[in-house]
Amino acid sequence: MMKKVLREKFARLQEIIGRYDSAVLALSGGKDSALVLFAANEALGKENILAVTALSPIRRAEDIWLASKLGQSLKIDHRLVYTKEVHHPHFIDPERRCLICKDELFGRLERLRGERGFRKIADGTNLDDSREERPVFAISKKYGIRWPLVEAEIYGSDAESLLLSLGLKEFVRPHYSCSASRLGRKRLLEYQKRNGFTYKRNAL
Repeated sequence: MMKKVLREKFARLQEIIGRYDSAVLALSGGKDSALVLFAANEALGKENILAVTALSPIRRAEDIWLASKLGQSLKIDHRLVYTKEVHHPHFIDPERRCLICKDELFGRLERLRGERGFRKIADGTNLDDSREERPVFAISKKYGIRWPLVEAEIYGSDAESLLLSLGLKEFVRPHYSCSASRLGRKRLLEYQKRNGFTYKRNAL
């Protein structure tokens, strides 16, 4: 049974998302974006949601699979979009990598938002994330990305508890660092070359 404080936070999350009217949601396959999508499905209705998952050599196959599984189970319009951050000449620079990655993703989301005529773009940034000093947050501001979990004062631990209560335990997993942070320039380029055409065939 969901605790009272969590019920209140989830209700607040739905209320916040409901005010968007329509939204493009970044669905990474992680716990936070999964919770946002689940709440949005109830708050906005399927016809007012577009969930988008990025495909590229730095994305984990398990995350993509889980994102697709959730989209299918909720019968929500879910797009797989091939992003090209690894092609950027400065992507190998660790200090610029996250900025490049987010700018590429949010740029794609903004184009899709415009095409569909939707009002907002949202992702799964939670309250823990927002309290860190991250230069990448400037990219979120640039594209007007909404953080419904932050607005609802939901921490990472809250998201996990809510997902367990909602029967979505498969999304409660250990946190993994970005694949790109563990790869050098040579391996990134080799990986892109080896996998690029497979991803491109199945993505926008």
